[in-house]
Amino acid sequence: MKRCLQRVMFFSGLCLLLLGTAQVGWAGEQERQEQFQKSSSAYSRGDYRAAIQGFESLLQDGLSAPLLYNLGNSYAQAGQSGRAILNYERALRLEPGDSDIQGNLELVRKEKGLFQEEQSFVERFVTFFGLNQWTLLATTAFVVFAIVLLLPVSLPVKRRSRYTMAAVGLLVTITAGSAAVVQYQHWGDGVVVAADARLRVSPFESAASVGVIQEGRLVSPGKIHNRYILVTDETGRSGWLNSAAFEAIAIP
Repeated sequence: MKRCLQRVMFFSGLCLLLLGTAQVGWAGEQERQEQFQKSSSAYSRGDYRAAIQGFESLLQDGLSAPLLYNLGNSYAQAGQSGRAILNYERALRLEPGDSDIQGNLELVRKEKGLFQEEQSFVERFVTFFGLNQWTLLATTAFVVFAIVLLLPVSLPVKRRSRYTMAAVGLLVTITAGSAAVVQYQHWGDGVVVAADARLRVSPFESAASVGVIQEGRLVSPGKIHNRYILVTDETGRSGWLNSAAFEAIAIP
């Protein structure tokens, strides 16, 4: 009898714990929704500073394309094109095919004179999916390829069908894997988020400047020395940039 009572108390406590956790999670989600609506209202009435602060406070609870998109819009309206482009790029990492994000990104770049060459078919194909999606597709295709090759010969599967499925699996593996590799090579890219940032010939404040690099410009980082990063921008120009003016697209 005592043992039965202990079990009842244990399972009752467990149920209360799970119920309490669910309530906390629900309350937390409701609070985040209220904060999102509050930030959206601030954006609608033109209080972009409050909107930025509100949306950024939600980043601590997790990232989403809509959140980054709205944060990018707020920065764009506040005149901070660098951080607007940064958040649009981050949103596209989560939703590569979103036309609204891509459209606003191109609009901000055009307004700031950050023109880009038209992408080739291969470049558009590579950016159609994100890195995680290409990696998952390549892995799945390779598993299918391996399974088809390992199928027992005794199974009633025509040889031609077996070879066709294996060839398709291998082709998809190579294609998706290549796209993933290309995207991975640009995974560390970042955005210039400071106005009037200067490129220098060496990683020192006293070094000569090779010119101003525009806010919102995409750059690929290289070597790091103290507070400076050797970067190459979209036009192929290189120089040392103060790390305070650089923000990586990939959030650590």
